[in-house]
Amino acid sequence: MDTRCVLVRVARHDIGLLCSLMAGYEGVAIVRTIAPAQGLVALLVAPAFYAVAVDILQALAQDMSLCLLDAEAGEIC
Repeated sequence: MDTRCVLVRVARHDIGLLCSLMAGYEGVAIVRTIAPAQGLVALLVAPAFYAVAVDILQALAQDMSLCLLDAEAGEIC
């Protein structure tokens, strides 16, 4: 299956919150913690849901410390 990887950096204490929130959007992304100490998280996203995942992350960035590191989508720090 073709997937896209979206990297984000969040505050360390928000990793669990991000995982829980993304789980609520069933089927959009699989969340994997890459480096917990640095708050680095990867979202594995099907190409059909890529725009949806980026929209969700941009909305979350309004309420929590979240930096989208994916160059294709542009940084939203």
